[in-house]
Amino acid sequence: MEKETISRIVKRIAEDKCLVILGPELLYENGESINSKLAKFLQEKIGDQVKYYPDDEMFKFASSHTTVLIEDDIQDFYDQLEPNDIYRKIAEIPFSTIINTSPDKTLNKAFKEKNLKFDYDHYRKGESQKVSPRAHKTLIYNIFGDYTDINSIVLTFDNLFDYLFSIMGDFELNIKTELRHATSVLFIGFNFDKWYFKLLLRLIKINENKLLHSHDITQENSKSFYSEEFKVAFFGKSSAAEIISEIHSQAIEKGLIISNSEIYVSYAWGGESEEIVNKMDVILQKNNLKLTRDKRDLAYQERISLFMDRIGKGKGIVVVISEKYLKSPYCMYELLEIYHNRDFEKRVIPIVLQDANIFDSESLLTYQDYWNGEKNKLDQKIKENGGDAIAVIGAEYMLYKRVVDNWGALMNILKDLNSLSPEIHLNTDFEALIKSIKEKI
Repeated sequence: MEKETISRIVKRIAEDKCLVILGPELLYENGESINSKLAKFLQEKIGDQVKYYPDDEMFKFASSHTTVLIEDDIQDFYDQLEPNDIYRKIAEIPFSTIINTSPDKTLNKAFKEKNLKFDYDHYRKGESQKVSPRAHKTLIYNIFGDYTDINSIVLTFDNLFDYLFSIMGDFELNIKTELRHATSVLFIGFNFDKWYFKLLLRLIKINENKLLHSHDITQENSKSFYSEEFKVAFFGKSSAAEIISEIHSQAIEKGLIISNSEIYVSYAWGGESEEIVNKMDVILQKNNLKLTRDKRDLAYQERISLFMDRIGKGKGIVVVISEKYLKSPYCMYELLEIYHNRDFEKRVIPIVLQDANIFDSESLLTYQDYWNGEKNKLDQKIKENGGDAIAVIGAEYMLYKRVVDNWGALMNILKDLNSLSPEIHLNTDFEALIKSIKEKI
Protein backbone atom coordinates (compact mmCIF):
# COMPACT_ATOMS: atom_id res chain seq x y z
CA MET A 1 0.00 0.00 0.00
CA GLU A 2 1.20 3.53 -0.80
CA LYS A 3 1.55 4.79 2.77
CA GLU A 4 2.94 8.16 1.65
CA THR A 5 -0.26 8.82 -0.31
CA ILE A 6 -2.32 7.80 2.72
CA SER A 7 -0.24 10.20 4.82
CA ARG A 8 -1.14 13.05 2.45
CA ILE A 9 -4.82 12.13 2.73
CA VAL A 10 -4.56 12.10 6.54
CA LYS A 11 -2.95 15.53 6.39
CA ARG A 12 -5.90 16.83 4.34
CA ILE A 13 -8.26 15.25 6.89
CA ALA A 14 -6.50 17.18 9.65
CA GLU A 15 -6.96 20.38 7.60
CA ASP A 16 -10.71 19.65 7.07
CA LYS A 17 -10.06 19.44 3.33
CA CYS A 18 -10.77 15.78 2.64
CA LEU A 19 -14.15 14.67 1.32
CA VAL A 20 -15.10 10.99 1.12
CA ILE A 21 -17.71 9.53 -1.23
CA LEU A 22 -19.21 6.20 -0.15
CA GLY A 23 -20.42 3.76 -2.77
CA PRO A 24 -23.10 1.05 -2.52
CA GLU A 25 -20.59 -1.84 -2.46
CA LEU A 26 -19.11 -0.99 0.95
CA LEU A 27 -21.47 -2.69 3.38
CA TYR A 28 -21.09 -6.34 2.40
CA GLU A 29 -17.83 -8.30 2.50
CA ASN A 30 -18.42 -9.94 -0.87
CA GLY A 31 -18.79 -6.53 -2.54
CA GLU A 32 -22.49 -6.98 -3.28
CA SER A 33 -24.27 -3.66 -3.52
CA ILE A 34 -27.05 -2.50 -1.21
CA ASN A 35 -29.41 -2.24 -4.20
CA SER A 36 -28.72 -5.85 -5.15
CA LYS A 37 -29.67 -6.92 -1.63
CA LEU A 38 -32.77 -4.73 -1.80
CA ALA A 39 -33.77 -6.40 -5.09
CA LYS A 40 -33.64 -9.87 -3.50
CA PHE A 41 -35.59 -8.59 -0.50
CA LEU A 42 -38.36 -7.08 -2.66
CA GLN A 43 -38.55 -10.05 -5.00
CA GLU A 44 -39.24 -12.27 -2.00
CA LYS A 45 -42.03 -9.87 -1.01
CA ILE A 46 -43.74 -9.09 -4.34
CA GLY A 47 -42.21 -11.47 -6.88
CA ASP A 48 -42.42 -10.42 -10.53
CA GLN A 49 -43.99 -7.05 -9.71
CA VAL A 50 -40.43 -5.74 -9.46
CA LYS A 51 -37.66 -6.05 -12.05
CA TYR A 52 -34.02 -5.29 -11.27
CA TYR A 53 -31.37 -4.17 -13.77
CA PRO A 54 -28.06 -5.13 -12.12
CA ASP A 55 -25.79 -3.29 -14.58
CA ASP A 56 -27.35 0.05 -13.68
CA GLU A 57 -28.68 -1.00 -10.26
CA MET A 58 -32.11 0.36 -11.13
CA PHE A 59 -35.60 -1.02 -10.53
CA LYS A 60 -38.79 -1.15 -12.54
CA PHE A 61 -42.07 -1.63 -10.70
CA ALA A 62 -45.21 -3.03 -12.31
CA SER A 63 -47.13 0.18 -11.57
CA SER A 64 -47.01 3.34 -9.51
CA HIS A 65 -49.54 1.62 -7.27
CA THR A 66 -46.96 -1.09 -6.56
CA THR A 67 -44.43 1.55 -5.49
CA VAL A 68 -46.89 2.95 -2.97
CA LEU A 69 -47.70 -0.51 -1.61
CA ILE A 70 -44.07 -1.47 -1.01
CA GLU A 71 -42.99 1.82 0.58
CA ASP A 72 -43.05 0.18 4.03
CA ASP A 73 -41.10 -2.83 2.71
CA ILE A 74 -38.38 -0.52 1.36
CA GLN A 75 -38.14 1.25 4.69
CA ASP A 76 -38.07 -2.07 6.56
CA PHE A 77 -35.14 -3.19 4.43
CA TYR A 78 -33.06 -0.09 5.10
CA ASP A 79 -34.03 -0.06 8.79
CA GLN A 80 -32.49 -3.49 9.35
CA LEU A 81 -29.08 -2.60 7.86
CA GLU A 82 -26.30 -2.51 10.46
CA PRO A 83 -22.83 -0.92 10.17
CA ASN A 84 -19.78 -3.10 9.65
CA ASP A 85 -16.24 -2.47 10.87
CA ILE A 86 -15.43 -0.21 7.90
CA TYR A 87 -18.38 2.06 8.71
CA ARG A 88 -17.33 2.21 12.37
CA LYS A 89 -13.79 3.23 11.44
CA ILE A 90 -15.08 5.85 9.00
CA ALA A 91 -17.23 7.27 11.81
CA GLU A 92 -14.12 7.67 13.98
CA ILE A 93 -12.04 9.36 11.25
CA PRO A 94 -12.78 13.12 11.26
CA PHE A 95 -13.74 13.56 7.59
CA SER A 96 -15.27 17.01 7.13
CA THR A 97 -17.88 15.78 4.63
CA ILE A 98 -19.08 12.29 3.75
CA ILE A 99 -21.23 11.95 0.64
CA ASN A 100 -23.31 8.78 0.70
CA THR A 101 -24.53 7.56 -2.70
CA SER A 102 -27.12 5.22 -1.18
CA PRO A 103 -30.31 6.40 0.53
CA ASP A 104 -29.56 4.39 3.67
CA LYS A 105 -28.58 5.69 7.12
CA THR A 106 -26.22 2.90 8.11
CA LEU A 107 -23.30 5.28 8.60
CA ASN A 108 -25.52 7.46 10.79
CA LYS A 109 -26.05 4.38 12.98
CA ALA A 110 -22.28 3.94 13.31
CA PHE A 111 -21.94 7.53 14.54
CA LYS A 112 -24.80 7.11 17.01
CA GLU A 113 -23.46 3.75 18.18
CA LYS A 114 -20.24 5.49 19.19
CA ASN A 115 -22.09 8.53 20.55
CA LEU A 116 -20.38 10.80 18.01
CA LYS A 117 -21.99 14.06 16.90
CA PHE A 118 -22.61 14.79 13.22
CA ASP A 119 -24.72 16.89 10.86
CA TYR A 120 -26.99 15.21 8.33
CA ASP A 121 -28.86 16.26 5.21
CA HIS A 122 -30.08 14.75 1.94
CA TYR A 123 -30.94 15.93 -1.56
CA ARG A 124 -34.62 16.48 -2.32
CA LYS A 125 -35.14 16.34 -6.06
CA GLY A 126 -37.40 19.00 -7.50
CA GLU A 127 -37.19 21.16 -4.38
CA SER A 128 -35.20 24.21 -3.37
CA GLN A 129 -32.27 23.02 -1.29
CA LYS A 130 -31.78 24.74 2.06
CA VAL A 131 -28.24 25.32 3.31
CA SER A 132 -28.23 24.60 7.03
CA PRO A 133 -25.40 25.95 9.23
CA ARG A 134 -22.83 23.36 10.26
CA ALA A 135 -22.96 22.53 13.97
CA HIS A 136 -20.54 19.60 14.11
CA LYS A 137 -17.24 18.39 12.70
CA THR A 138 -18.67 15.97 10.12
CA LEU A 139 -21.52 16.34 7.63
CA ILE A 140 -23.12 13.20 6.18
CA TYR A 141 -24.91 14.06 2.95
CA ASN A 142 -27.10 11.52 1.14
CA ILE A 143 -26.76 12.71 -2.43
CA PHE A 144 -29.43 10.31 -3.79
CA GLY A 145 -32.03 11.01 -1.11
CA ASP A 146 -33.18 9.46 2.15
CA TYR A 147 -35.22 6.25 2.33
CA THR A 148 -37.47 7.76 5.02
CA ASP A 149 -38.44 10.43 2.46
CA ILE A 150 -39.60 8.06 -0.29
CA ASN A 151 -40.05 10.82 -2.88
CA SER A 152 -36.40 11.82 -2.58
CA ILE A 153 -34.77 8.47 -3.38
CA VAL A 154 -33.54 7.22 -6.75
CA LEU A 155 -34.63 3.64 -7.47
CA THR A 156 -36.05 3.70 -11.00
CA PHE A 157 -34.86 5.20 -14.28
CA ASP A 158 -37.67 7.75 -14.02
CA ASN A 159 -36.36 8.72 -10.56
CA LEU A 160 -32.86 9.01 -12.01
CA PHE A 161 -33.89 11.26 -14.90
CA ASP A 162 -35.93 13.45 -12.56
CA TYR A 163 -32.88 13.68 -10.32
CA LEU A 164 -30.49 14.65 -13.12
CA PHE A 165 -32.92 17.24 -14.51
CA SER A 166 -33.29 18.60 -10.97
CA ILE A 167 -29.59 19.17 -10.27
CA MET A 168 -29.00 20.46 -13.82
CA GLY A 169 -31.90 22.86 -13.43
CA ASP A 170 -32.89 25.20 -10.63
CA PHE A 171 -32.19 22.86 -7.73
CA GLU A 172 -28.44 22.56 -7.37
CA LEU A 173 -26.81 20.58 -4.58
CA ASN A 174 -26.60 22.46 -1.29
CA ILE A 175 -23.07 21.27 -0.53
CA LYS A 176 -21.27 23.47 -3.06
CA THR A 177 -19.16 25.03 -0.29
CA GLU A 178 -17.98 21.60 0.89
CA LEU A 179 -17.19 20.51 -2.68
CA ARG A 180 -15.28 23.71 -3.38
CA HIS A 181 -13.33 23.62 -0.11
CA ALA A 182 -12.09 20.03 -0.45
CA THR A 183 -8.68 19.49 -2.04
CA SER A 184 -8.69 15.70 -1.63
CA VAL A 185 -11.51 13.27 -2.49
CA LEU A 186 -11.56 9.61 -1.53
CA PHE A 187 -13.89 7.14 -3.27
CA ILE A 188 -14.73 4.06 -1.20
CA GLY A 189 -17.05 1.21 -2.20
CA PHE A 190 -17.37 1.88 -5.95
CA ASN A 191 -17.05 -0.20 -9.10
CA PHE A 192 -17.26 2.96 -11.25
CA ASP A 193 -19.21 1.16 -13.97
CA LYS A 194 -22.50 3.12 -13.92
CA TRP A 195 -22.94 5.48 -16.88
CA TYR A 196 -24.83 8.06 -14.82
CA PHE A 197 -22.05 8.22 -12.25
CA LYS A 198 -19.74 9.69 -14.89
CA LEU A 199 -22.35 12.34 -15.65
CA LEU A 200 -22.91 13.11 -11.98
CA LEU A 201 -19.19 13.62 -11.30
CA ARG A 202 -18.98 15.97 -14.26
CA LEU A 203 -22.03 17.93 -13.10
CA ILE A 204 -20.70 18.47 -9.59
CA LYS A 205 -17.22 19.30 -10.97
CA ILE A 206 -15.59 16.83 -8.62
CA ASN A 207 -12.18 16.96 -10.27
CA GLU A 208 -11.60 20.73 -10.25
CA ASN A 209 -8.38 21.46 -8.31
CA LYS A 210 -8.63 18.22 -6.35
CA LEU A 211 -6.63 15.03 -5.90
CA LEU A 212 -8.91 12.00 -6.37
CA HIS A 213 -8.12 8.57 -4.94
CA SER A 214 -9.86 5.21 -4.89
CA HIS A 215 -9.25 1.63 -3.86
CA ASP A 216 -8.41 -0.77 -6.66
CA ILE A 217 -11.16 -1.99 -9.02
CA THR A 218 -11.22 -5.00 -11.33
CA GLN A 219 -12.81 -3.33 -14.37
CA GLU A 220 -9.81 -2.21 -16.43
CA ASN A 221 -11.92 -0.15 -18.86
CA SER A 222 -13.50 1.84 -16.03
CA LYS A 223 -10.13 2.26 -14.34
CA SER A 224 -8.61 3.58 -17.56
CA PHE A 225 -11.52 5.98 -18.18
CA TYR A 226 -11.54 7.49 -14.68
CA SER A 227 -7.75 7.72 -14.61
CA GLU A 228 -7.69 9.66 -17.89
CA GLU A 229 -10.89 11.72 -17.65
CA PHE A 230 -11.07 12.47 -13.91
CA LYS A 231 -7.43 11.85 -12.92
CA VAL A 232 -8.45 9.32 -10.26
CA ALA A 233 -5.40 7.62 -8.72
CA PHE A 234 -6.13 3.99 -7.86
CA PHE A 235 -4.32 2.23 -5.03
CA GLY A 236 -2.78 -0.85 -6.57
CA LYS A 237 -4.24 -4.09 -5.17
CA SER A 238 -5.56 -2.37 -2.02
CA SER A 239 -9.16 -2.98 -0.96
CA ALA A 240 -11.51 -0.42 0.57
CA ALA A 241 -11.14 -2.10 3.98
CA GLU A 242 -7.33 -1.96 3.80
CA ILE A 243 -7.29 1.73 2.85
CA ILE A 244 -9.71 2.75 5.59
CA SER A 245 -7.76 0.67 8.14
CA GLU A 246 -4.50 2.40 7.17
CA ILE A 247 -6.11 5.86 7.31
CA HIS A 248 -7.58 4.94 10.70
CA SER A 249 -4.19 3.77 12.01
CA GLN A 250 -2.39 6.90 10.83
CA ALA A 251 -5.18 9.08 12.24
CA ILE A 252 -4.64 7.41 15.62
CA GLU A 253 -0.91 8.16 15.44
CA LYS A 254 -1.68 11.81 14.64
CA GLY A 255 -4.19 12.10 17.50
CA LEU A 256 -7.08 12.77 15.10
CA ILE A 257 -9.47 9.99 16.06
CA ILE A 258 -12.83 11.35 17.17
CA SER A 259 -14.12 10.32 20.57
CA ASN A 260 -16.97 11.62 22.65
CA SER A 261 -15.43 10.10 25.76
CA GLU A 262 -12.94 12.66 27.04
CA ILE A 263 -10.48 11.35 29.62
CA TYR A 264 -7.90 13.59 31.28
CA VAL A 265 -4.40 12.73 32.38
CA SER A 266 -2.39 14.51 35.06
CA TYR A 267 1.34 13.78 35.00
CA ALA A 268 4.78 15.34 35.21
CA TRP A 269 6.47 15.86 31.84
CA GLY A 270 9.48 13.81 30.84
CA GLY A 271 10.99 10.52 31.96
CA GLU A 272 9.04 7.37 32.76
CA SER A 273 5.78 9.28 33.34
CA GLU A 274 5.65 10.65 29.82
CA GLU A 275 6.68 7.32 28.28
CA ILE A 276 3.73 5.62 30.00
CA VAL A 277 1.32 8.38 28.98
CA ASN A 278 2.45 8.19 25.33
CA LYS A 279 1.86 4.43 25.20
CA MET A 280 -1.45 4.74 27.04
CA ASP A 281 -2.56 7.48 24.62
CA VAL A 282 -2.19 5.23 21.56
CA ILE A 283 -3.94 2.25 23.15
CA LEU A 284 -6.86 4.33 24.46
CA GLN A 285 -7.49 5.78 21.00
CA LYS A 286 -7.65 2.26 19.58
CA ASN A 287 -10.47 1.74 22.07
CA ASN A 288 -12.23 4.96 20.95
CA LEU A 289 -11.16 6.83 24.09
CA LYS A 290 -9.52 10.22 23.67
CA LEU A 291 -6.93 11.12 26.26
CA THR A 292 -6.92 14.87 26.86
CA ARG A 293 -3.42 16.03 27.71
CA ASP A 294 -1.91 19.47 28.01
CA LYS A 295 0.88 19.01 25.46
CA ARG A 296 -1.66 18.38 22.69
CA ASP A 297 -4.96 19.84 23.86
CA LEU A 298 -3.99 23.07 25.62
CA ALA A 299 -4.93 25.68 23.03
CA TYR A 300 -2.52 28.45 22.05
CA GLN A 301 -2.88 31.36 24.51
CA GLU A 302 -5.38 29.40 26.63
CA ARG A 303 -4.82 30.08 30.32
CA ILE A 304 -3.01 27.13 31.91
CA SER A 305 -5.00 27.52 35.12
CA LEU A 306 -8.30 27.14 33.23
CA PHE A 307 -7.06 23.96 31.55
CA MET A 308 -6.02 22.59 34.96
CA ASP A 309 -9.48 23.46 36.29
CA ARG A 310 -10.99 21.40 33.44
CA ILE A 311 -8.86 18.45 34.50
CA GLY A 312 -10.11 18.84 38.06
CA LYS A 313 -13.74 18.51 36.91
CA GLY A 314 -13.22 15.56 34.55
CA LYS A 315 -15.35 12.41 34.82
CA GLY A 316 -12.27 10.23 34.57
CA ILE A 317 -8.72 11.34 35.35
CA VAL A 318 -5.64 9.16 35.09
CA VAL A 319 -3.05 10.43 37.59
CA VAL A 320 0.52 9.24 37.03
CA ILE A 321 2.20 9.77 40.40
CA SER A 322 5.97 10.12 40.52
CA GLU A 323 8.45 11.89 42.79
CA LYS A 324 8.61 14.73 40.27
CA TYR A 325 4.80 14.94 40.26
CA LEU A 326 4.59 15.20 44.05
CA LYS A 327 7.10 18.07 44.05
CA SER A 328 5.57 20.00 41.14
CA PRO A 329 3.34 23.02 41.94
CA TYR A 330 1.42 22.57 38.66
CA CYS A 331 0.81 18.87 39.27
CA MET A 332 -0.23 19.42 42.87
CA TYR A 333 -2.65 22.15 41.77
CA GLU A 334 -4.28 19.65 39.38
CA LEU A 335 -4.41 16.95 42.07
CA LEU A 336 -6.00 19.33 44.58
CA GLU A 337 -8.59 20.44 42.01
CA ILE A 338 -9.48 16.80 41.37
CA TYR A 339 -9.62 16.19 45.13
CA HIS A 340 -11.84 19.17 45.93
CA ASN A 341 -14.30 18.42 43.13
CA ARG A 342 -16.70 15.78 44.41
CA ASP A 343 -16.32 12.00 44.11
CA PHE A 344 -12.52 12.06 44.06
CA GLU A 345 -12.20 8.32 44.65
CA LYS A 346 -14.75 7.49 41.92
CA ARG A 347 -13.12 9.70 39.27
CA VAL A 348 -9.40 9.23 39.79
CA ILE A 349 -7.36 6.32 38.35
CA PRO A 350 -3.87 6.36 39.87
CA ILE A 351 -0.74 4.86 38.35
CA VAL A 352 1.98 5.02 41.00
CA LEU A 353 5.61 4.91 39.87
CA GLN A 354 8.18 3.29 42.14
CA ASP A 355 10.13 6.49 42.79
CA ALA A 356 7.01 8.14 44.28
CA ASN A 357 7.24 5.78 47.27
CA ILE A 358 3.85 6.89 48.65
CA PHE A 359 3.31 3.64 50.55
CA ASP A 360 6.13 4.47 52.95
CA SER A 361 5.20 6.77 55.86
CA GLU A 362 8.67 8.27 56.20
CA SER A 363 8.69 9.23 52.52
CA LEU A 364 5.30 10.91 52.89
CA LEU A 365 6.59 12.90 55.85
CA THR A 366 9.62 13.91 53.77
CA TYR A 367 7.30 15.26 51.05
CA GLN A 368 5.30 17.11 53.70
CA ASP A 369 8.50 18.66 55.05
CA TYR A 370 9.40 19.70 51.50
CA TRP A 371 6.13 21.59 51.00
CA ASN A 372 6.31 23.13 54.47
CA GLY A 373 9.77 24.35 53.55
CA GLU A 374 8.54 25.83 50.24
CA LYS A 375 5.65 27.56 52.02
CA ASN A 376 7.95 28.95 54.72
CA LYS A 377 10.30 30.40 52.08
CA LEU A 378 7.43 32.36 50.56
CA ASP A 379 6.16 33.31 54.00
CA GLN A 380 9.55 34.84 54.72
CA LYS A 381 9.51 36.74 51.39
CA ILE A 382 6.12 38.20 52.26
CA LYS A 383 7.39 39.30 55.68
CA GLU A 384 10.43 40.92 54.08
CA ASN A 385 8.59 42.69 51.24
CA GLY A 386 5.17 43.32 52.76
CA GLY A 387 2.03 43.79 50.69
CA ASP A 388 3.93 44.19 47.42
CA ALA A 389 5.06 40.57 47.63
CA ILE A 390 1.51 39.29 48.07
CA ALA A 391 0.53 40.61 44.62
CA VAL A 392 3.39 38.61 43.07
CA ILE A 393 3.56 35.39 45.10
CA GLY A 394 0.28 35.35 47.01
CA ALA A 395 -1.40 32.75 44.77
CA GLU A 396 1.68 30.52 44.92
CA TYR A 397 1.77 30.81 48.72
CA MET A 398 -1.90 29.82 48.98
CA LEU A 399 -1.28 26.78 46.77
CA TYR A 400 1.59 25.60 48.97
CA LYS A 401 -0.57 26.11 52.04
CA ARG A 402 -3.36 24.04 50.43
CA VAL A 403 -0.87 21.25 49.73
CA VAL A 404 0.30 21.21 53.35
CA ASP A 405 -3.23 21.41 54.77
CA ASN A 406 -4.57 18.56 52.61
CA TRP A 407 -1.47 16.39 52.34
CA GLY A 408 -2.31 13.77 54.95
CA ALA A 409 -5.94 13.18 53.90
CA LEU A 410 -5.06 13.14 50.19
CA MET A 411 -2.19 10.66 50.54
CA ASN A 412 -4.23 8.34 52.77
CA ILE A 413 -6.85 8.04 50.01
CA LEU A 414 -4.27 7.44 47.26
CA LYS A 415 -2.49 4.81 49.37
CA ASP A 416 -5.78 3.01 49.94
CA LEU A 417 -6.82 2.87 46.27
CA ASN A 418 -5.92 -0.38 44.53
CA SER A 419 -3.52 0.80 41.82
CA LEU A 420 -1.71 -1.60 39.51
CA SER A 421 1.99 -1.17 38.81
CA PRO A 422 3.13 0.44 35.54
CA GLU A 423 4.57 -2.94 34.48
CA ILE A 424 1.19 -4.67 34.79
CA HIS A 425 -0.52 -1.89 32.82
CA LEU A 426 2.07 -2.08 30.04
CA ASN A 427 2.05 -5.89 29.88
CA THR A 428 -1.76 -6.02 29.62
CA ASP A 429 -2.19 -3.06 27.21
CA PHE A 430 -3.89 -1.11 30.02
CA GLU A 431 -6.81 -3.57 30.06
CA ALA A 432 -7.87 -2.84 33.67
CA LEU A 433 -7.46 0.90 33.19
CA ILE A 434 -9.64 0.89 30.04
CA LYS A 435 -12.33 -1.08 31.86
CA SER A 436 -12.24 1.40 34.75
CA ILE A 437 -12.46 4.39 32.40
CA LYS A 438 -15.47 2.97 30.56
CA GLU A 439 -17.24 2.39 33.88
CA LYS A 440 -16.59 5.99 34.96
CA ILE A 441 -17.81 7.67 31.78
